[in-house]
Amino acid sequence: MGKLLYVLPLLVALMSAGCGKQESDLPVNTRLGGDFTLTDQNGAPFQAEKLKGKVSILFFGYTHCPDICPAVLAQVAQVYRHLEEDGVADQVQPVFITFDPERDTVAHLKEYLPWFKADMIGLTGSLEQIREVAKQYGVVFIKDQEAGERGYLFTHSDYIYLLDEQARVRKLYPADFKIDEVVTDVESLL
Repeated sequence: MGKLLYVLPLLVALMSAGCGKQESDLPVNTRLGGDFTLTDQNGAPFQAEKLKGKVSILFFGYTHCPDICPAVLAQVAQVYRHLEEDGVADQVQPVFITFDPERDTVAHLKEYLPWFKADMIGLTGSLEQIREVAKQYGVVFIKDQEAGERGYLFTHSDYIYLLDEQARVRKLYPADFKIDEVVTDVESLL
C-alpha cells in the first residue's frame, strides 16, 4: 500500500500531461518567414507579430490575375467556410499579400477581398517592402510586358503557406491544393 501512495501521484501527473494540446506532426520550416511590416486594407500598419495567436493561411498574388490568384483565394475561402462549420474559424486568419502595389492599393484591397467572404486580411506596401517579404517566403514574381486590356501580368510562384500560432511556416501547398487536407492540417495546429 505504501508504494501505491508514491506511484498514484506520478500516474495522475503523467495522465494529466497527456490531456494538454496535442502537438502537430507538421514540421517547423526555419528557412521561411520572418518579421515584416506592410499596410493592411484599412491603411493601418501591419506587423508579422499580429499573425501570432492564430493559425494563418498566407498567399501572395495580385488581384488583376486572370486565373490562378482568384481561384486560390476562392479555395482559401472554402477552407475558411469548412472551419466555420467546424466552429474554429475564429482561430484562423487568411492573409493575402499583393506583389502589385501599383494597382492593389489599400482602397482596392478593401473593396476586392470581401467578395471571398473569408475575413481575409489584405496587405500591400512599397514594392521594396513587398520584395523583402516575398524573399523571406521564397516567393518569386516577375512583371511581364503589357498584356492587352488587363494591362501587365506577372509570372509568379503560387504556394500557399500554413503558419502556426507563433507565425512559423509549417507547410506549403501548391495552388491546386486539396481543401480537406488544408482543413485537417489547420485543425492539427489548433
